Formats: sequence, structure tokens, C-alpha cells
Amino acid sequence: MLAGVLQLGQYVINNRGTDTEEYLQVIENPNDKGNYNHVLKIAFDFAKDNVTYRGIEYEEFSLGKINKYAYKKGSARGGDITPTSKYTDPIKTLNKITISFNDVLKTTNQNDDEQKIFNNIYGYISLNHEDIENDITEKVKSTPLKKGESFIITVTIFDNNNEKYMGDFQLIRNHLARILDEQYYSKYGKTSKGKGICYYCKNESEVFGFVNTYNSYTVDKIGFVSGGFKQENAWKNYPVCASCAQKLEQGKKYIRENLTSRFSGFNYFVIPKAVIRDAYDEAEFIEALEEFEKNTNFSTSESTKQNLLGSEKDFLEIMKDSKNYLNYNMLIFKEEQSGSVFRILLYIEDIVPSKVKNILRVKDRVDEVELFKNLPGKDKTTYDLKFGFDKIRTFFPNNRMEGNFDKSFLEILNNVFTYKKINFKFLLDRMISKIRVAFTREEYVDSLVLQALMSIMFIDKLNLLSDKGRGVQKIMVEKTEKNKKYLDFFENESQKDLFSSDYKRAVFLTGVLTEKLLNIQYKERGSKPFYSRLNGLKLDKNIIKRIYTEAINKLNEYNKNYYKELEYLIGMYMLGEKAEKGISNDEISFYFVLGMSLARHFNEEKKSGEDEE
Repeated sequence: MLAGVLQLGQYVINNRGTDTEEYLQVIENPNDKGNYNHVLKIAFDFAKDNVTYRGIEYEEFSLGKINKYAYKKGSARGGDITPTSKYTDPIKTLNKITISFNDVLKTTNQNDDEQKIFNNIYGYISLNHEDIENDITEKVKSTPLKKGESFIITVTIFDNNNEKYMGDFQLIRNHLARILDEQYYSKYGKTSKGKGICYYCKNESEVFGFVNTYNSYTVDKIGFVSGGFKQENAWKNYPVCASCAQKLEQGKKYIRENLTSRFSGFNYFVIPKAVIRDAYDEAEFIEALEEFEKNTNFSTSESTKQNLLGSEKDFLEIMKDSKNYLNYNMLIFKEEQSGSVFRILLYIEDIVPSKVKNILRVKDRVDEVELFKNLPGKDKTTYDLKFGFDKIRTFFPNNRMEGNFDKSFLEILNNVFTYKKINFKFLLDRMISKIRVAFTREEYVDSLVLQALMSIMFIDKLNLLSDKGRGVQKIMVEKTEKNKKYLDFFENESQKDLFSSDYKRAVFLTGVLTEKLLNIQYKERGSKPFYSRLNGLKLDKNIIKRIYTEAINKLNEYNKNYYKELEYLIGMYMLGEKAEKGISNDEISFYFVLGMSLARHFNEEKKSGEDEE
């Protein structure tokens, strides 16, 4: 993975016009995830060699001012590298600012106006800590925020009405430049560097031991270091030269800004990786990266962060159009402890464009299935259901009520991209379990059923379902004007594989018949008493027979049995029950509720004296 990050870093340095000033390579975007959209400034006036406190001033976060904010995350126990920090609470955040001022002043060898200004500000904040805390608290309270948003706290100085930010001061720039290499070899009160062969470029040079690109490799405890358990010898475990360390940092920054997004509740990024043999290959690689850069869905701006699920298709579209010499690694991750811990949840390696192209082709085929079009929405509107991994995620959630199914969902995701089999019975068990819960609460289940059907069809059309019996089809039914709509439905190219057995057709049509009865009951009585006869969707072959018989009896009692042809078809297809030995109770339950949910596709023509359903 890190080789791909390094390659991206090399691309940035060669092609993105990265500023040569060293301090700019250290600066981080404090709003990279889009939830720090507000900046509170501890503002001072500077005049006649004196600084005076103006108060706490507000501005919206601006990408164009990242270098001015000059943010660089520091130790969790101390301050950040510069007097710009992410807000937690007034006391802790102001303490960080104070510590940063002290660190800058301790390490500088300047003796000029900037140092005097910083000394005065440091002294003022130290003496007036409580007053500034109160001012910050009042400003925070008076600033409306959206859910999940917070502030960046920084310090600015007005000089003749010209506002200067931390990044405008040479004192800060020099401080950042000093730590460019130092961060890679000085940590935990130890120094780890020596003469060795760089892990990446294979050149012999000075190498460092604390290069930790994603906080996943750590030597914060001496027991993690081999060869004597000495942290200062970490450079022998994982030696990285200054040039490669900086490329890794630039690659990480590029991924964060251009290749990172969210879907189905997970953070993820993709890492393009190319085997570049000549200038043509390099041009193709750059062209693919430029497509990602243009994709606004890979951003955290206000206009796109609410629609991040949309990025799912977009990033696949870019991947599928790449040449097969270019492959992709996809990493799903979780950051904890304010980003100091980076946990890899899933790493999918070597996703080739041809596989992605096939995945998208199948997705488009499923999206075009008529069953998922013109679905009834709110206020008599209609909508088309579109497949995305969020449909599968519906049945593998992570919440307090249902439990944590992250591991299972990520395994399914991995199997789709690596073309490994997915067990049908395992998939159906989760789906029907969720549907049963909603069904017993008498909630609207059609949407859940269609999402389950769409997910099964997607995986099945990729030929990834295992342990899925095809069933037996022997019953021959002559097509007539009366049964045409049912037989045409079963023979439709999009869903014919779903109904490849006589018994599955019988169960499905029993569900259709039951829904017809429930609609009549609701019309007649304002309730659906037959609902209680459906055993909470915990069905088997015997219960299906009972429901079929009781439904016919009830229709006759209401004198509204308009479904003789449907009854006949069910009876015919029921003859295939004995041949259907491998069908599970979960499958029976699913096909039954599927029939209920799709019953509207088989509306009868209104007959003389017949009520509307």
C-alpha cells in the first residue's frame, strides 16, 4: 500500500507545482473532513512595539488560507506545533495555544520584532487565561453550528489594519521547517537515525526510524522494537530516507484531499498504482489522477458531503476506464482518538479495471430491472431504486438495537471486488431476519424486501452466490389470456433465475394471493385480521399449505374470490413441493413476502360489481 502512496507523492512533487519552501510541506488541512468550518481568532493589535488584545473574532474556514493558519498536529499530551488548534473546550484548547507559543519561542534563534510580538502575546495569554477562556466560551455559544461541526482556534495580529495569521510570520515558518525531518527521527524523547539502505528507494543514506505515515506502524512502546527493544534502533527495523519520507507525506496529503470519501457509514480511500514503463504509461497515470481531482464527490465541501454515497459510482467509473496496467488498492479505515490511531478495517488489493467494469455493468443491469422502477414514494410521487452497497449495508448494520455486523458487511464487500463466493443462506438469513422484525411490528416492509431482492440479484448476476439450489421445474402450464401476466412475469429475462422451480413459484403466488386478501379485508373492515395467521413470517411448507387454504376460504366468505386463475396456478405449482427438497424455511419465508410486496404487479381487471382493491 505504502508503495502506492509513495508513487502518488512523487507525482505531486513532479506535477502539482508543490511549493519548494520546506515549511509548506509540513502544514496540514485542519478541515480535511469538513467538520471544522469555523475559525475563532484570538486577535491582537500591534502598534508602537506594543500588542493589545482585541477580543475573539470569527471567520468562516477558507481553503485558500490553509498556509496562513499553518496548522500542524502535535502531541496528544502537549500543544500542536503552531498556535493553531482544533477546538475541544476553552481551557484545553487555550492551553494548547499557550504551549505552542512557548515551544516556538524556546526553539527560535531570532532576535527581532517578530520575537518581541510573540513574547508579548505569550505573556498576555498566560496572565489573562481565564478572561480569554470566557470570551471563547461566549463566542462559541453565539455561533450557530450544524451537527458535528466545530471550530479552529488560532491567533492573528493586526498591524496597521493588515491582519497577519500565524503562517505569515517567519518565526512560524522557520519552526515548521525545522520539524520537517525532525518529526521522522525525534520522538518519545529519543533520536532514531543512522546510515542505512532506504526501504523504498534502496539507496544508502541517512535513514530515520519514526516514519509513521498512517499511525499504523508505531514504536511508542519499546517492546515493539526488535533488536534489543531500543526505540533509538527503530531505524534498523523500518529505515526511510528524508526524500522518501517527504514523498509519503505528500502522497498521504494528496489521498486525503482527492481520493478519500465515505459510503455506507465507512471512511475509505483508493490508491491508484501503476507499472510505469514509458512516457505513455506515465501520461495515462496522470490522466487517471486528474479525473479523480475533478470529481467533486471526493471532497468535504458543504455541497457534496451530504451526498457522499454518490461518490461510490463515480470512483468506480473512473477506475473502469483505466488501462489494466493501472490497478487500485482500496482501504476502508477508522480513525480513533482524534486521528492519532488509524485502524485498517479492510484492505482490498489489486482491483483491476476490467473487474470494475464488469461490476458496473451488472449494477446497470440490475438498476434497469422493471421491478425497481416507478416505485410509490411520498405524496403520490414515484422513484427508481438504484443499487449501491448501502442496500446490502441495510441488512448488516452497526447500531445499538440490531448489533454490529461491520465484519460481515466488509467481508461481502471484499468478496465482490475480489470475485470470491458469498454464501446465499448466510446472506438470506440476515435479510429475512430484519424483514421479520419489521413484519411483526406491522411496519411497511416493501422497501426492505426490494432492497434484499436487488442485492441478491446483483450478487447472483456476478456469479458469486454459493449454496443456492436452482430447484426443479417440471410442471407445464399452458399460457392463456387469464394466466399470461403470471407466466410472463416468471419468464421475464431479468428475474427468471429467481423462479427456476415450481415450488418457489407456488410460494411466491401464495404471497400474492394473501396480499389480495389483506387488501380486501382492509377495505371491508379497516383492519387486516388475516395478518395474524402469517406466523410472523416464520414459514415452512406446512404453514404455506395452511395459508393457501385459509386465504381461499376467507375470500369465499367475503364473496370476493376474484382469483380463481391464481388459485389454480398455485395448486399446479404446489405439485412440485416434494421435488423441492433443498429449500430452506428462510427461502420459503422470503419468496412468500416477496409475493406480498410485488402483488401490485398482478392487479385484476375490475369486474362488474367489484370493489376497488
